[in-house]
Amino acid sequence: MDPSKPLTSIKGVGPGRAEQFARLGLFSLSDLLEFMPRGYLDYSKERLIADIDDGETAAVRIGFIGPVRVFRTKSGITVSTVSVGDASGNMTVTWFNQPYISRIVPKEPGGYVVGTMDRRSGVRFLGASFSKTLPGVVPVYPLVKGLNQGTVRKAVRAALDACADSIEETMPASRREKYGLIGLKDAVCAVHFPESAEMLEKARRRLAFEDAAVLTLVLETLRGERKAERGIAFRTSGLLGEFLSYLPFEPTEAQYAVMNELALDMASPKPMSRLIQGDVGSGKTVLALYAMFIAAKNGYQSVLMAPTEILAEQHFAQLSRIFGEKAACLTGHMSAREKAAVLEAIANGSVTAVTGTHALIESGVEFSKLGVVITDEQHRFGVRQRAAIGKKAEAPDTVIMSATPIPRTLSLILYGDLDISIVRGMPPGRKPAVTKLVGEHKRIDMYRYIEKLIRDEGVQAYAVCPMIGDNEELEDVRSAEALFDELKKNLSVRVELLHGRLKAKEKEALMERFRRGEIDLLVSTTVIEVGVDVPNACIMVIESAERFGLAQLHQLRGRVGRGEKQSYCFLLTASRSKTALERLKLLTETNDGFLIAEKDLETRGPGELIGMRQHGISEFGAAALAMDLDTLREAREFAVELLASPQEGDEKLIQKARRKYEHSLENVVIN
Repeated sequence: MDPSKPLTSIKGVGPGRAEQFARLGLFSLSDLLEFMPRGYLDYSKERLIADIDDGETAAVRIGFIGPVRVFRTKSGITVSTVSVGDASGNMTVTWFNQPYISRIVPKEPGGYVVGTMDRRSGVRFLGASFSKTLPGVVPVYPLVKGLNQGTVRKAVRAALDACADSIEETMPASRREKYGLIGLKDAVCAVHFPESAEMLEKARRRLAFEDAAVLTLVLETLRGERKAERGIAFRTSGLLGEFLSYLPFEPTEAQYAVMNELALDMASPKPMSRLIQGDVGSGKTVLALYAMFIAAKNGYQSVLMAPTEILAEQHFAQLSRIFGEKAACLTGHMSAREKAAVLEAIANGSVTAVTGTHALIESGVEFSKLGVVITDEQHRFGVRQRAAIGKKAEAPDTVIMSATPIPRTLSLILYGDLDISIVRGMPPGRKPAVTKLVGEHKRIDMYRYIEKLIRDEGVQAYAVCPMIGDNEELEDVRSAEALFDELKKNLSVRVELLHGRLKAKEKEALMERFRRGEIDLLVSTTVIEVGVDVPNACIMVIESAERFGLAQLHQLRGRVGRGEKQSYCFLLTASRSKTALERLKLLTETNDGFLIAEKDLETRGPGELIGMRQHGISEFGAAALAMDLDTLREAREFAVELLASPQEGDEKLIQKARRKYEHSLENVVIN
């Protein structure tokens, strides 16, 4: 069957079901084949109950099984349980709001039960199902409302049965042999339904290799095109000393090094395209100001685009100190009169240094003479948004700033068309946060200590939770709402709650009050992750820290320690998992974001590190499943070699790259 046929071509997918798949961006059989699992459950070997760690998924052979018991909690939740045992001990298999489960629980021993171990409230097995044989390695897919794992697995299996033989190989045998890659058809089949863990690794390597190579082909082509463009040759000589006179501090060696790189780039007649990576608080904004200063001294305008209004206002305060009345800020919440005045000033060139939010990319914003475009926290903007602002001028110099440290090899794959600068170290006076791992039994002592610090030293604190509201299946995880209620009752400090369900204006108002010191302790979800600068915020508490990636924990920790006072980060966890505790321990030992990023890459993969949802990383596809940088490095080398010395059969991969990006090449240009 032709892979381009709609999903309704396979059994079990009618118009209604097809609409549900459409919400995942899946419309054709080929879409379904390229829909990568977000993870796998390894049920290829049976485990003893006594050997399964807290949080592990496993398959247990049923040696004993008791009767099903059903009861209702005070909150109206239906709980079903059954006792299951093997030679090593017993456990209680538990389901929430599934009263029908008794119909599928076996009456006699034999077969297997698969699920997730929870040892925090006795020995419980959650999310369990039964199987007569070992299920093997099972894919786990992203879902939307109306779809469950069984439905998606059946649809993928049907799509493979219908058109696996139509999957066309894209790499010649000689290339595959050189890099030890299996065929594309075998890889697609195995990544969905692997016969073994070994075959899954081979499939992931092949698909990651190909996706990384395809992306590199596109980015290297774009890099060549940009080098051929003619941009602005700015005069940079003698400007550094003048710029430094505006700063109240001496830049670090790393900042000086990047300033030199920026000056060389901007002096060149070719358009600058540079990514500046730096840890949280490393002083990247100063570098942006320097590029904007060079533009202004050459009679050009510059724009610094921020992801939030609060951050834009912070940038505006800094711009005003250097550019005075030549600085401007444009946000979506300005009055019509204020907005019109700023738009006119931008259009007639009376302002030269502009900052703002998404409002800057609207069609009504016209620049008089735009020379430099800078985007802050680049993963918060889509490629199209950055491209839209870049098109408001002829070949402007572009700078992208990221506070997410990414290992160099991965940076080259994701940002192959950009030159990369790294800002290591911290500005003078910044004290690294003292980070402590706190067990559940120390919770009350910790909050009393925080209360004392707030009272005695006048500092402020964040408390971050992994979810907004309570979840019966995660009863040991405190939600932001529950923690807010608890702290408001028990602490004599001013506590407020911030989360993603609030309207934008409400969130902005709360953050503004916190910044002004009207709130002592802000309970929040990860919405506070983006760089708001509150120098008096010196305490960060992270609930259920094991549920966050290391890189994200490091980002959250970076919200404190922005003033001269000592800062603290408390990682709360009730986990008994050795792996989880070892991961968290790393944060207590180092503040080096790049070292932490490397560790996160090893344990969780690139998708977690760079934030797939934030990047809209669909173009990176299966490469986000690759756990080793060697595969990505080899893929990049292969793609560069292919462009330099193409061989017979290479045209298929080049054609795939063109097809995949034909609708977005213009938009990729400053990614």
